[in-house]
Amino acid sequence: MEGIALQRDAPLDSIEAAKILRMNSRTLVRWARCGYVPAHPLGEGRRRIWRFFESELLEWVERQQNGCADGVPHGTIPIAIGAHAKKEIA
Repeated sequence: MEGIALQRDAPLDSIEAAKILRMNSRTLVRWARCGYVPAHPLGEGRRRIWRFFESELLEWVERQQNGCADGVPHGTIPIAIGAHAKKEIA
């Protein structure tokens, strides 16, 4: 693989990454601790420093689905009907 350079994004801190995702940086760090969002911890223990790569974050966003097809979330109509029925009985 001579002459092929792997291009890698520069690591972003939580504030920079949160700006890209348009969210709070503390929420992003909490999600990173839970493993919900792609992140790279630096250090050990509770006080880790988290770094993010823009390409990974954008790829993660593209993979996210909110469960809506045709504008209606799957499985919510029976739940809503059941909840409404329970409310009327009570």
